[in-house]
Amino acid sequence: MILSRIRKALADQNWLSVGIEFVIVVAGVLLAFQVSAWNERRIDTARVGQALERLQLESEQTIQALRGRIATDAERQAERALLVEIAMGAALTERNQPDFDRAVAQLMYFTLPPFRQNTYDALEQSGDLALINDPDLITELTRYQGHIGWVESQHASFRSGLTEFSERLSEFVAHRPTDDPRVTRVEVDLERLRSEPRLTSAVVQIARMHAIFAHYIVQLEAHTVAFCQRLSEETGRPCDTGETE
Repeated sequence: MILSRIRKALADQNWLSVGIEFVIVVAGVLLAFQVSAWNERRIDTARVGQALERLQLESEQTIQALRGRIATDAERQAERALLVEIAMGAALTERNQPDFDRAVAQLMYFTLPPFRQNTYDALEQSGDLALINDPDLITELTRYQGHIGWVESQHASFRSGLTEFSERLSEFVAHRPTDDPRVTRVEVDLERLRSEPRLTSAVVQIARMHAIFAHYIVQLEAHTVAFCQRLSEETGRPCDTGETE
């Protein structure tokens, strides 16, 4: 209809009418663009908000997982300290035998704690990270993911180091079958272990690697709490760290 009016105005050489109709057309197009852009921004804002909520939930889950690992590491660290003492000459008694055996059995057990980062991976793969327009938040997110990547790289490095000690361990440790096929009984040739400096050195080095990595987990847990609290500023929901007031 507008085009027909413009054609008629042009035919009649009614330039004022042509100008008015042209302004109406341009204004309509601009308004349509503005509405479309506003709707896209609204959708993007909602997507970012949902992603931040998921990131906060995953960080809360990671905190719980890390704290469980920290508690387990504390127990095993005490057992590994006992193992080192006995390897260096302390008495192996009936009372400390279970802790000693458990420490030996767990010496090569070196796993990476679970990190909940499915949302971050999805944001990165879809390109939606660019929708987060707060530079400080992007910096915090990048720092946290970098910290996780560094812990993963340290885990890989330590695993490689443990592999080098596996042959030495087999020289004084034997796993015997039990009635349960899923469980073996550890037997340690303590005399052989104590008589070979390279073997006692290997035990000390493995225990040290476990202690260092346990410290890395403590640091990561603290960073995860700080990151979760930063996300809570965006979502408006307090970070649930599992602590009671």
